[in-house]
Amino acid sequence: MCYHVSNERDAGELEKAFKLPVANSEKFKPHFDFVGWEKPYLPVISKENPREIDMYRWRLVPAWVKDEKDFKANTLNARNDELFTKNSYRSSWMNRCLVLCTGFFEPHYPVLEQDAYESWYIKPKDKPYFALGAIYQSFKGENTVSIVTTDASPELARIHNDGRRQPLILTGDAARTWLTPDLTKEEMSNLMLFQYPDEMLVTYRTLDNIFHSRIDTNVPEAILPYQRPKVDVLGLFGV
Repeated sequence: MCYHVSNERDAGELEKAFKLPVANSEKFKPHFDFVGWEKPYLPVISKENPREIDMYRWRLVPAWVKDEKDFKANTLNARNDELFTKNSYRSSWMNRCLVLCTGFFEPHYPVLEQDAYESWYIKPKDKPYFALGAIYQSFKGENTVSIVTTDASPELARIHNDGRRQPLILTGDAARTWLTPDLTKEEMSNLMLFQYPDEMLVTYRTLDNIFHSRIDTNVPEAILPYQRPKVDVLGLFGV
């Protein structure tokens, strides 16, 4: 799964990194932790207009939906093995885009099948942004987006050990090909097998409770390495 991403830098830095203008920049709000359930706007480069960065709302809404409040499906992510067949996505697979982010978060369970988890942050090693493969759909004049997920790489499977999934991270020719207008289903399926090298990732445990819905995690500590709370050892003995 990929329900939390970071984009703490301003629109100017995004434009500089990709050498593209940001359209609808009033919707761009830097965050240390974008929570998918809040349906935020994310910066994307689309197949439809690859010469600019636009802002799409996270959570794809299919064109056949009449009223969004009646649509209950979780479409923050689109699994690569369901993308062509699942009712929520099968009319949108040809609408490809790249979601731009500085990193993303995954839960790690020290003991599987128990509730206690650690929050882990993943970011690129030698560049400021990831480009995540995604699909989009226009709904009532607004583009909505879903991040594609695939089987996890060895490192990300170690971290996201309860689901062993990861977002589709694309780079170079793979990212450019994702935006090709006339990709076939077979070509797109093969492209979703692309695996971003683990050695090009930086991964570490970060702030606890990233996935807690009642805690504000839009704080700088969300993207910094975990700091264990200090223990007052003397206080334990009443000293």
